Amino acid sequence: MRSSFAFVLIFFSLLLSSCQPVPQTAPPTPAEVQPPAQAALPTAAVIQTAPTTETPSELMNIIFSDDGSPDGTTALLYLLADPGAWIDALVISHGEAHPKTYIQHMGRMLADFGITDIPLGQGQNQAIIPGEDFPESIRQLADNFWGFPIPNAGKTYPVTPGAELIVETLNQSDKPLAVFASGAYTDLALALRLDPAIREKISGIYLMGGAVYVPGNLTDFSASSDNVSAEWNVYIDPLAASEVFQSGVPIVLVPLDATNQVLISMRNTALWRAGGRESNFAADMYDMLLGHSYDNQFAVWDVMTAAIMVHPELCPTVPLHLDVVTEPGKFYGQTRVVDGGEPNLQVCLKPDILAIKRNLDNVFASGQ
Repeated sequence: MRSSFAFVLIFFSLLLSSCQPVPQTAPPTPAEVQPPAQAALPTAAVIQTAPTTETPSELMNIIFSDDGSPDGTTALLYLLADPGAWIDALVISHGEAHPKTYIQHMGRMLADFGITDIPLGQGQNQAIIPGEDFPESIRQLADNFWGFPIPNAGKTYPVTPGAELIVETLNQSDKPLAVFASGAYTDLALALRLDPAIREKISGIYLMGGAVYVPGNLTDFSASSDNVSAEWNVYIDPLAASEVFQSGVPIVLVPLDATNQVLISMRNTALWRAGGRESNFAADMYDMLLGHSYDNQFAVWDVMTAAIMVHPELCPTVPLHLDVVTEPGKFYGQTRVVDGGEPNLQVCLKPDILAIKRNLDNVFASGQ
């Protein structure tokens, strides 16, 4: 989560009126940076569309974690369509959705697409140190699958606690796995606590989150109106973000600095519809965010992060040392640059805007 939400809040409020809730038992000065090129990660050509007993070794194998947002769900659909990606596990964290409800939506959606081989993880209900959550109105929309019809509505699917699933998936894999996180990083931090040895089994962590040289994005939804520095994914569990940042695992961060630059319109989603059912649902998700208007543009926070993970040439990175402010106050959750510190993240600051849009259009359009 993500950039300015003023338009979305109005649209979601209108949508909420027609939905019945599902029961639930001061930033640094911008600086010019010339980022170095990053080595490419492996890609291949298999699309995950059905159960299989064998995963080709050349794919980027991914543990996917999101907080039940529309753009996070679209990022999952992107990775299912990208021939270089393979989803080994799916976790829904706390954030926009209640994990217990939204992980079942994901199980139902995947089953409706004929995908039944992805283990499902139910994330923690709150941060390691509980803090502010998204407004309940937003979480109710997520619980109602953002107003879309829920396939297989009468079915439930087995789930594993999120942190445990991350540990199990890594330990059972015969190759290092990438971890994608576009919601709270709580479950990843708890997994690292549960079994610190998994650090050696993670090829890289790819995070959508933070605001490095630009303002944060709390002002539309947060009660902390004086906090203009933090971004939601980090702010919702700063301690977890801090522990992940300091884990020693290679990390690529795609912050608001980058995501603010890449906007799409219904002209893009119209191209996505050349793909299969998954691509059409991705287009439906974003057309909803765009208010079904060709005049609007909307950011692709999590979706572009997924694309950069599989295709790192889309955004060269710059090495930085970032700390997360975990002390209460108006900078709580800020991702702060430590000048002269040993770099702990590779940060995307200057994405190739046109190449990212072209990649999204091509991947979705070719997905079958």
